[in-house]
Amino acid sequence: MMNGDIARDLSHLRAGERAANRDVAWRTAITQELLADLRPEDHALAVWLLEQEIAGISQSSAGDLDTLYRLVAAVARFSRPMDALLIWRAARTTSETRLGVDVEQALRAGPEATRRTLQRLSARGDSEAEDAAAALAWVEEGIAEGAASDLPAYFAWSDERFGLHVSGPT
Repeated sequence: MMNGDIARDLSHLRAGERAANRDVAWRTAITQELLADLRPEDHALAVWLLEQEIAGISQSSAGDLDTLYRLVAAVARFSRPMDALLIWRAARTTSETRLGVDVEQALRAGPEATRRTLQRLSARGDSEAEDAAAALAWVEEGIAEGAASDLPAYFAWSDERFGLHVSGPT
């Protein structure tokens, strides 16, 4: 059950208000409550929270790896191929996340859709092209190692492991 402050903050965040990068305890509490009732309209919020957690861990080690892993699973749950780049960035945050973020999360939109999106991004020649090419290599390596062999079972495990409770289709 949400405490009053977290409930209010989550309500404001769901309405599109974005707070300054709050402390790790706040982000963890918000993430816990968000994942207890993940809604179809929560994609932008889940992306923003993951970006905040990546920044917190990267810049000052003021983050929580479990929160990052849970947010990766939440963002992946929306099955949007464009999110593969953000998931790859989360995987590159620390030496621990390189081992802890599964490439399967980036494949939730489907291996082919993810490949096409990353190929398109890497061909653009803009500031994200290099990262997109590296993310594509990570995805390709994962696929070659069997990451796409049983994605439905992996996602059932992931949703349970990270405590995702979805209200409606994401």
